Amino acid sequence: MLSIVHVQGFSFHNSDSLSWAFCDSSKPGRHVPPNSQSWVLRSTTEYASKVIDSMGPRKPSADALAKVAEELFREFQATGLNIPQPIFMKAHRWGGAFPAISIGGDDKCVWEKNMKLAICGDFCASPSVEGAVLSGMRGASKILGCLNLPSGL
Repeated sequence: MLSIVHVQGFSFHNSDSLSWAFCDSSKPGRHVPPNSQSWVLRSTTEYASKVIDSMGPRKPSADALAKVAEELFREFQATGLNIPQPIFMKAHRWGGAFPAISIGGDDKCVWEKNMKLAICGDFCASPSVEGAVLSGMRGASKILGCLNLPSGL
C-alpha cells in the first residue's frame, strides 16, 4: 500500500545536510500521477560547501550527484515519516545556488535612483524564495517612494 505524507513542507533544525523539504506536487497546477508526490529537498549551505570543496570547481559527475541525492534522501527518511522509495531522484544546481554574498546589501535589491530602476531577486537578498520575495518588496518600496503619488495610495 502506498502512503502519502500529508504536509506541504517543513524546515529542518539540527540537520547537517538538509535545510528544508517542500512537496512540489502540492503547488497549484502541478500534475503528478495519482497517489504520488514530488518533493524538493534543499541542502544546508554548509553541506553544499563541503560537496563543492570536495569536487572542486568542475562540473560534478553523474555519480557524484547521485551520491548527493542519496545522502539527502537518507536524511529525509530519518524524519520518521513514512516516505516511500523514490521512482526518480536528481541533485542539481551546485555552486551558483549559494552565492558567497548577496549583491543587494542592506537594500536587498540593486537600486538606481536616477533611473528609478530596481533589480530584484534571490541573489540580492538570500538564496531562497523568501529572499526573492523580500528583494521584490524592497524594490517596489524604493520605486513607490520616488513616485509623486497622491496621499492615501
